[in-house]
Formats: sequence, C-alpha cells, structure tokens
Amino acid sequence: MGERKLMSENEAIERFVDDGDSVYVGYTSAAYGLCQAIIRAGKKDLEILGGSVGPQGTMMIMAGCVSRVRTGYLAGALRPGVVQDLMASGKLRFEDYSNQAIALMLMAGALGIPFIPTRSFLGSDYLKTEYRDHPGGYLGEQKWAEMESPFDGQKVVALPALRPDVAVLHAQRADEEGNVQIWGHQGDARWAYWAARKVIVSVEEIVPTEVILSDPSRTVVPGARVAAVVHMPYGAHPSGFVGYYDFDYAYQARTMSRITRSYEGWQAYADEWIYGVKDRAGYIEHYIERFGEAALAAIRADTGPSPADGVRYTHAQHLRFRM
Repeated sequence: MGERKLMSENEAIERFVDDGDSVYVGYTSAAYGLCQAIIRAGKKDLEILGGSVGPQGTMMIMAGCVSRVRTGYLAGALRPGVVQDLMASGKLRFEDYSNQAIALMLMAGALGIPFIPTRSFLGSDYLKTEYRDHPGGYLGEQKWAEMESPFDGQKVVALPALRPDVAVLHAQRADEEGNVQIWGHQGDARWAYWAARKVIVSVEEIVPTEVILSDPSRTVVPGARVAAVVHMPYGAHPSGFVGYYDFDYAYQARTMSRITRSYEGWQAYADEWIYGVKDRAGYIEHYIERFGEAALAAIRADTGPSPADGVRYTHAQHLRFRM
C-alpha cells in the first residue's frame, strides 16, 4: 500500500500552496472548489497560468491573491472592468501566449527538457521586440527566443519549459493513495499533472484501489506524483464535468455576471459564495438553500449505463500462450 493522500481542501491548500507560488488553474479541469479554498486561505503574490484561465482564476485575481498571470486567455480581461483596470495600472502583470504555446511549455516541463521549439509564431507581430517587452510584462528576454534548427537550419521559436510550483485540478475519481483517473477532454491539464512540482486534485469520487487497477488506461497520473487528493463532489461547479453534471448557466447568470464589472459586484459574490461558506460542501448546501434541490438535479448527469461499462482486463497469471 502507498501513502494515504486523502485530506480536506483546507488542509491541502494550507500545506501545499505558498505565497509567491506559480499555480496552474487551467480551464478544462476547472477546480473551482480548490481555487476558492486558496482565496479563503488568503494566499498572496501568486502567478496563475494555463492555456486558458477561466473564471476560477479571475476570482483569485479579484480577491487579491494574484500578481502575475501567464495565459492565452483570461476570463474577464476582454471587457471593460476591474481586470482591465488592474492590468493597465500594473497591479496585475501579464504575459500572453497562445493556448498551444502554453500546452507546449507544460509538455516541455513534463518531459524534463528546458525548452520546446514551435513554428506557430513565425511571421507574426508576436515576435516584435516591443510586443515582448510591453509595460505589463515580467519575463522580458525569457519569454521566447528565435533559433535555427541544428539539423536543417529551419528557423523556430524556442519557448521556455513551464514547471508550476503547484497544479490544482479536478478529476472524476481517485483512490486514497492519489492515483487519479480522468476521461473526456483534458486539454493542457494532462501535461500540468506531470509538469507541476506539487499536484492537488479534487475528485468527484474516492474509489478503492481495486477499481483503479481494473481500468488502468484511465489513470492519468499515479499517486507518487500527487501531493493531496480531496473528495469534493461538484468540485468543478458551475463548470460542467464529464459524466457528472452539466454547466450551470442559470447559476452563472444569477450570481457571477457582475463579478468583474466592479469591486462591489465581486465582494457581494465573494461574501456569499466564498467567504460565507467554510468549504465546498458548505457551498453546495448554500446552493440548495438558495435554489432548491431541483436546480442541482437539473444539471446532474444521467447515471445509467455508458459505453465504457463492462471494461475488463485480465491479470498476467491468467494468460495462456501457445507456441
């Protein structure tokens, strides 16, 4: 048996997220519960990153947890409001890449190589010096470098490897040893699991290790790579999560539509849905109080048989070979 990694969200954040850390908070594995736990813990001076950083990352910015962001897309930054004001004032430093570039940089970090080449920026304004050295940036010449291939002389753009201090992710299931299983779209999250120095995963279900062993192709990362696993049903809400629940657009429209337009709008949301609860279980309890069990049931996935049911693997000692 391996080390037991199961703990509460508040313990996981307290133990494994430090002020000043770089934290992966990508869009496709939206760990809203863990990100809100970071806010409640009052972490400061973080850098957040991901190919796309969704509203859970923007909430961390609004709460004053974040001073730097490295991404291809940041929720709330494309419309006038608090996020744009923070970027213009220099309080939020930012480095923009493409979604593909962030994925490649995480891949390099996962593979243990110092940089990775790409051709996707060639011929674009992105390589202009004034674009790289914009006033809100913080990487300077470490952002990218042009080079020639040593094999055929082709020009390429070298991107530095990304190794986040912490990755906070949400997955379908894990065992108590932290062996994590995922299915559905993963985006750059699959590389973040392997690139990060510490991995914190919230999951819909904690299952026996025998379940993990019965379907090994779903295991995206073994427990040895995971610092903490948190049992957190609805940990990605209001995002959808494959096999469990749909996006909760009604909730987003009712509660989240104004959080980046003003600090007053953000504070009203945060006081009720983040600071007003002690953990994700309390968040769901409050949701049911506000909107009713029927609202939660409306987004819940059908739990009937799926095409994946019935997957079986045979232990090696049961195999027989004929010469």
